[in-house]
Amino acid sequence: MAKPTAPDLAAQLLATPFTRSVPSAQAASDPVVDTPMQVSLEQLRPYHFDPRRAPNPQYQAIKTSIRQRGLDQPPNITRRPDEEHFIIRNGGNTRLAILNELWAETGEERFHSFLCLFRPWTARGEILALTGHLAENELRGSLSFIERSQAVDQARQLYEEECGHALNQRELAERLTEDGYPVDQPAISRMGDTLQYLLPAIPEALYAGLGRPQIRKLLALRKAAQHTWQQHAPDAEAEFAPAFEHSLARCDSGQGQFSVERARDELIGDLAQRLDLGYDELALDLGETELHRDLLSQLLEPEVPLPHPEPGRLPAAATFTPPPTNAAVPNSEPLRKRIAELAQSITESCAPTIEVLAKTEGLGFACHCADPGTLPAQGQALLGFWQTLTDPTTATPAKIGALLCGTPSHAPWLDDTALSQLFRLIKLARQLPRAGEPR
Repeated sequence: MAKPTAPDLAAQLLATPFTRSVPSAQAASDPVVDTPMQVSLEQLRPYHFDPRRAPNPQYQAIKTSIRQRGLDQPPNITRRPDEEHFIIRNGGNTRLAILNELWAETGEERFHSFLCLFRPWTARGEILALTGHLAENELRGSLSFIERSQAVDQARQLYEEECGHALNQRELAERLTEDGYPVDQPAISRMGDTLQYLLPAIPEALYAGLGRPQIRKLLALRKAAQHTWQQHAPDAEAEFAPAFEHSLARCDSGQGQFSVERARDELIGDLAQRLDLGYDELALDLGETELHRDLLSQLLEPEVPLPHPEPGRLPAAATFTPPPTNAAVPNSEPLRKRIAELAQSITESCAPTIEVLAKTEGLGFACHCADPGTLPAQGQALLGFWQTLTDPTTATPAKIGALLCGTPSHAPWLDDTALSQLFRLIKLARQLPRAGEPR
């Protein structure tokens, strides 16, 4: 019998059941208790269910600290069964990304290999990893509300896979609290409503960091608007959700700014058209108590400045829901009717001798005064302003500044109520179909 060669022996040793399986062998050799372990960047991967979707606002500060001081707080790591690479167990994806950057920039070994605490993977490893990341980020106060909402929804799915049945909000709150992330049922309710009702309409504002106070106001506004819709259009209840989403989507912006007041104003205006109700009547129905405050701050200034996402670091496309783009063009007839009503109301408060006539073309109204020379200064300014709006070839009135803003010695000729109505009129006029568009 011929003596077996080295290749023959290798082939026999690697035959079933002796086939080499590096991941299984590594997993089998992982410690069964918490153990310090030296690892390199090649051995580590980020946790793919990381709650953070947007860049850490402290990214550069953390990078500077690690560059100068080294890794003071190494992340805990773990490893799933039958996987080759270790993963971050509870908070540390940002530090891992920074270490990769610093290693590429400097080539210094201290950024490439470092000591971590290995914690064994258990049957509940996925849930414990997710709640660990949630708790760690909550302590640092660096997750946005939408990021927490999406992470809690992911945890709900994992819990339901674990127990085999759907969980209500109270049960989900109890399980999260038991696993180290305390949260109450009302907060979970707001998170679910945010994902269902707000995320499809204003993803950019949410990912830019829209906070809990603004989200609570938007959800309260939606609830009040839905109640009003059910009262006035009970047979068209299914149309409310797309109407609300369309109104809100017009307020979403890539500039990292969002105003709840502007969103309220857009929603009230849209509902007024759809339900054939007065703007002020709807404003009262929706709990608007500051309808007549300074409209410039209401429309142009954000309620809270929001951080700008870094270029190239936006959330993944799979987590981003674009605003609706196929909304129908508003019907011009109710628009012109409402514009004429607003023009009449403004004129009655400032210059009642001017006659405002409703029309079915143009902006929806025209003005007439038998003897303009007899009008007071504010009346002449308002008449000139109306003529400028309805006929673009008309010269801008000289006293429009006094009409809108006042002078050093005189208050504005339009009071806050009339100014509020004027801004609404202009916004409606901007929605009128242009030449060549469907009417």
